[in-house]
Amino acid sequence: MSAALMVVGHGSRDADGLEEFWALAQHVREAAADLPVGFGFIELAEPLVDAGIDELVARGTTDVVSIPLVLLAAGHLKNDGPAALTRARMRHPGVAFRMGRDLGIDPAVLAVAEDRAREALGDFDPAESAVVLVARGSSDPDAGSDLYKVARLLADGRGLGLVEPAFAGVASPSVPEALERCRRLGAKHIAVVPFFLFTGVLVPRIYAQAAEYAALHPELTVVGGPHLGPDRRLARLVLERYREALTGPVRMNCDLCTYRVRLPGYEDKVGTPISLTPHGDGPARGSRRSRRATRAPLVAPEIRRPSLRPAPAVNVAPGTPPALELEGLAFAYPDGTPALAGIDLSLLPGERLAVLGPNGAGKTTLALGACGALDEVRGVVRVGGEVPGRRELRRRVGIVFQDPDDQLFMPTVEADVAFGPAKQGLRGEELRARVDEALDAVRATDLAARPPHSLSAGERRRVAIAGVLACRPDVLVLDEPTAALDPAGRRELLDVLVSLRLALLLITHDLPYALELCPRAVVLDRGQLVADGATREVLADDGFMRAHRLELPAGFNPLVA
Repeated sequence: MSAALMVVGHGSRDADGLEEFWALAQHVREAAADLPVGFGFIELAEPLVDAGIDELVARGTTDVVSIPLVLLAAGHLKNDGPAALTRARMRHPGVAFRMGRDLGIDPAVLAVAEDRAREALGDFDPAESAVVLVARGSSDPDAGSDLYKVARLLADGRGLGLVEPAFAGVASPSVPEALERCRRLGAKHIAVVPFFLFTGVLVPRIYAQAAEYAALHPELTVVGGPHLGPDRRLARLVLERYREALTGPVRMNCDLCTYRVRLPGYEDKVGTPISLTPHGDGPARGSRRSRRATRAPLVAPEIRRPSLRPAPAVNVAPGTPPALELEGLAFAYPDGTPALAGIDLSLLPGERLAVLGPNGAGKTTLALGACGALDEVRGVVRVGGEVPGRRELRRRVGIVFQDPDDQLFMPTVEADVAFGPAKQGLRGEELRARVDEALDAVRATDLAARPPHSLSAGERRRVAIAGVLACRPDVLVLDEPTAALDPAGRRELLDVLVSLRLALLLITHDLPYALELCPRAVVLDRGQLVADGATREVLADDGFMRAHRLELPAGFNPLVA
């Protein structure tokens, strides 16, 4: 006997989940015919993978192909699977060991998931329906982005209505958050489908979360759909993964990224290679370095710190309220179109937060609502734990608009910076000191006597910031501050902003700048908050970024920037 298939499961203490694993194992045996097949688990159940491999070798195999029986690649696939094969090579030096792909994003997986969603939706009108596709949740960005890809592919041309991804834990959005998004987007009938191979402790928990949400929204029909389970199509896919690893190099994870299947509009492309850009429609051309990097490396290189001076130390005592807190902030245009749909957000004293999102996401509307510049805004804005009146809110949350010329109108820089504090009642030496303090903060003291129209774009930007700082706000909001700045101006502005000791809200499309300046980022899309986390992690989630129409510059990798 030469080659053999080793099927590796994660393992579970749940008896029903194990029963489903062995049911799928039986389907694999039947599909494999005379091929020797072994089974083992990473943890929690027996036999462990080491014992399964040893049994195959004892039966005479000299070539073991290990296939991980998982849907989304994460730590157990990337770490524990290779570690098991490393141990096996040490025990059996005369045997060849290979590792194939997880089941991943494949037409068979999509077909099974589609069937489960249809079973749950029944005869509901797709125009009023939605599917929440729920995965386990992982800190691994590949696993999270793959779920977004699956959700997008299920939503395209299958008549399921809206398909939203969610996670049972660790990652976001959660099940209730995804359900709420579906509701706000107009869905009346929502199927919650666990994107799990087998049942376990998390699947009932997902159904319970859905039931709790449904109880709060009796106007909705929320149903629990079945998980994927031991489907024979998945057993055949395991054999396909085996043959792939046995006969050639393991290919990319998304089978739909090559034209192996007929897709509407691409029927003539079947069998042709594609470009390295996301789901391109033609063969790759040119040198590799000239094409856009579309995915972070599988193994992240060492992360270098941004080339900034250290941020000023911010000592936030226990119990200190947020510098800025938005609770249920909502706003609609006069025709009723929602611009913000109940935003909850907080910003700590001294924290720098980037607000990202595509055009029309609601970023500038959020900024205007936070500083009291909008009429008819709903929700609560707190500053330092207090709910100030509108006039006081405008003083405590200062905004610098995208075009600094909107704020510079006095004959000299000095007069411009003095305008705000003078309106607050400052006079004489107190006013003089406030102006000097603000100009010094933005490194523009030497510009005091100059007319604003004679300044460069970068200088005008810094002077506009000084005019806001002179009013001593608790929070500084910047709307697209790098617009029209050259590299030197961007760097000068960055140095100024890093040196400030107040909370900063950055509204920007400049993703590398956001990464360099702000440790934390949120993403808005269609007036809703869809992400809140470390800026580097948000930008590295390729699937999420594409789903929300965000694109990094060519060649920019947030994991090494």
